[in-house]
Amino acid sequence: MTTIYLSSTYEDLKEHRAAVFDALRRSGYQVIAMEDDVARDDRPLRACLADVERADLYVGLFAFRYGYIPPVEHGNPQGRSITELEFRHADAAPNTRCLLFLLDEQAPWPSGFNDSWTGEGEQGERIRRLREELARDKMASFFSSPHELASQVQAAVSRYLASRAPPAGQPVEPVEAVTWDVAERGSPYPGLMRFTRRYAPVFFGREVEVRELLDRLSLPEGRFVIVSGDSGSGKSSLVEAGVLPRLEEGERSLRGVRMVPSGGEDPFDALLRALHPRAERAGLDGYRLGRELAAGRAEPVEVLGKILGRGAEREALLLFVDQMEELFTAERRDAPLIGRFLAALHEASQTLPLRILATIRGDLLHHCYAYPEMLAVLRGPGHYPLGRAAPHMLHEMIVRPARCAGIRVPEALARRLTEEVGPEPGNLPLLAFVLERLFERRTDDGLSEAAYRAMGGLVGAIAEHVKEVERALAKALELDPERLEARLAGLFEGLVQMDTEGLPTRRRVRRTDLPEPQAPVVEALIQARLLAVEGEGAECALSVAHERLFQAWPALARWVDEHQEALRLLRQGKLDAAEWQRQGRDLVYLWHTDRLRRLQTAIEDLPEARAGAELRAFAWPQPLLVRLLDDPQLDHESRDSIGRRLAALGDFRPGVGVGEEGTPEVDWVEIPGGEVELEGGAGKASVAPFRISRYLVTNAQFQAFVDAADGYAKAEWWREMPEEARNGPGKPSWSEPNRPRESVSWYEAVAFCRWLSRRLGFEVRLPTEYEWQQAATGGDPKNAYPWGGEWDARCCNTSESGLNRTVAVGLYPAGATTRGVLDMAGNVWEWCLNKRGKKPGEVTVDGSGESRVLRGGSWIAIQVNARAGFPFSYRPDGRIDSIGFRVVFASFIR
Repeated sequence: MTTIYLSSTYEDLKEHRAAVFDALRRSGYQVIAMEDDVARDDRPLRACLADVERADLYVGLFAFRYGYIPPVEHGNPQGRSITELEFRHADAAPNTRCLLFLLDEQAPWPSGFNDSWTGEGEQGERIRRLREELARDKMASFFSSPHELASQVQAAVSRYLASRAPPAGQPVEPVEAVTWDVAERGSPYPGLMRFTRRYAPVFFGREVEVRELLDRLSLPEGRFVIVSGDSGSGKSSLVEAGVLPRLEEGERSLRGVRMVPSGGEDPFDALLRALHPRAERAGLDGYRLGRELAAGRAEPVEVLGKILGRGAEREALLLFVDQMEELFTAERRDAPLIGRFLAALHEASQTLPLRILATIRGDLLHHCYAYPEMLAVLRGPGHYPLGRAAPHMLHEMIVRPARCAGIRVPEALARRLTEEVGPEPGNLPLLAFVLERLFERRTDDGLSEAAYRAMGGLVGAIAEHVKEVERALAKALELDPERLEARLAGLFEGLVQMDTEGLPTRRRVRRTDLPEPQAPVVEALIQARLLAVEGEGAECALSVAHERLFQAWPALARWVDEHQEALRLLRQGKLDAAEWQRQGRDLVYLWHTDRLRRLQTAIEDLPEARAGAELRAFAWPQPLLVRLLDDPQLDHESRDSIGRRLAALGDFRPGVGVGEEGTPEVDWVEIPGGEVELEGGAGKASVAPFRISRYLVTNAQFQAFVDAADGYAKAEWWREMPEEARNGPGKPSWSEPNRPRESVSWYEAVAFCRWLSRRLGFEVRLPTEYEWQQAATGGDPKNAYPWGGEWDARCCNTSESGLNRTVAVGLYPAGATTRGVLDMAGNVWEWCLNKRGKKPGEVTVDGSGESRVLRGGSWIAIQVNARAGFPFSYRPDGRIDSIGFRVVFASFIR
């Protein structure tokens, strides 16, 4: 094992020396330094020089202090400092290599640690001369921060040892001691999972990045640091297994906590869930506070201050915001909420004992530009771009964890894995997975290249694993492959979403949100490490273990390929639904109906919890559209637009469509009896109580009559009518299913009523004009219009609306009668059963061709025609696009 003597002055370089000491020890070298209590500033010179002699390498660190000078009687006749004496002794030793590092003169440095400033006799001049000699004659390197120095030292040591490597074919003695107990801890490779703290002892290959991040975090400007990089480049592992353990070791009062933005209903909820144990210790209700923060009813910095504590009990915290991109790809993306969250974290990191370390996919980093605090972080030392692992890093990741576990990795296998994994994005989880598989197939000699060939290399390893898992699962559940894939598809529905680039990505779902029958499938996939688990207990979250599985898992790849259009719609739908909500559900922000129908289809295949109430309200906006009609200020064009949207998306209102077996639905309204007097002395009659349809007969309802086998073509419905009455049906001018059926003759209306009577089991017919007027006035003659005594053009569709067309039924609730009957003014004239002046008892159906009464006005008629009592009539065979009808259910026959 290589022995290194680490030398420096004591107090001024304590932090730098500790970083170097830790890095070298973790690399498996034996290090002799002050940290082992081997030496102090006043340590015996003879012992120090003896330690120098037995070291393979001398590493000297020099700043601006000359250091302790041992007395002459201790063997120091020239009066040199112990630091210089150690260097001179190492430099003269034939078998010791010296590696020298000088503090950069431009680096910030406390004046109290500069002998030239403090005026310590001649020591300022002596350290200046020594530094000049080292820089001029000894090829020294310059350093600034502690962890930068640690990286430089480790790299220099590695280069030196590589230059002394034995000839090819001779084994290289591993430097690592066995520190990983396989029997107790299992594989030193995490497979498709990230490296967690558990794997910190075997996390190798990223030492330089770890130290550089530690340096960033030690800066005053480094209280908020964002690590960006490719998916699968090891960002999460770098922080959780590399940075956090080292930071906590170096700062005993500091603790790290990991959160993911999707770990709660919103980012604040996710934060407070991660901090829940600390909130409880502070006597706070974390879940309630999360809701209050999201709603803007609490101050984040104040809440975090209470959680972290005050005074002597105040605990420093490093918050690890993992997978920060979830803020921007979340299904309920809310830019103002995200802005408040990020601003709060940034302010807290500057004012509280809190540091933030976040990871984000590089392709989504641009989302941070929209938030001033994040832009400020990215413009300074708070942004750390993580590159892909270089070949020498991959080699370290392959070989050194095995050595820590006492397992040999043939150099040929290490080289082959390094080459085949390559620098592609997402390669690290794939490498760890293959290594875990090789670990499972290890022999007494260690990992085997033959085993690697047998499993089909890199690509074959995952395919083989998935195949084994699915085979075992099918057997356990007694399912054939087709039924198993169907079960998996039901699981994928909750675990997959599209990112901003239209690519499939992981979605976290609470385990409790999955159907109970999926439990054995989920458990098997967790055990096989195809699914990852976040958290504990019932509230734990599940996700696909890694994004590389979207290509490497055949069943998942097929499902994504079949559903990619639906996934894109869902993702965009969730974003636009949130925007629609923020804009007060303005109609302008709704999608075109064709696109909404496609979204509906995509949602219908999803579990209820996956879509969410907001997205469903966006995809099926009909209830909201109907509520918008209650606004009396809503203009005619908007009402027509709502009607057309209802038609395209499905008009859910009772009484507008067709029910089971093709029978029209009728929403009956009770009308009280009374005395009705027609205008101009045209007649007076007593009307018994009856029921009338709330809506005009719609296109959908009349078309059901036309299409039914027992409908329009059946002669029974046309008795007492002339033969030519059946020379239709006519084509309506506007075909939306929820518009009133126009271009329909009186004969056809009567035939429809007879057919519907048979379908419903009781007699349905056209109203007499007395009944129609009683319904339109609500029994009060003072009501000149259905809504009251005064004209209001906003209450109906007459020529004053300017639409020049019919609109869907029921779009003017302000124009309803006192009983709630709609469209009794405007839209279309309505056929009545009787001829002009005939009383209810005198009503007959005949083929005389005499005109029949019309009431209510129409879209082409003027205000006066819409009066409840205005009389009009037309020949019974007439079909024009301003005439329709509604039906009654009365207590008398003809």
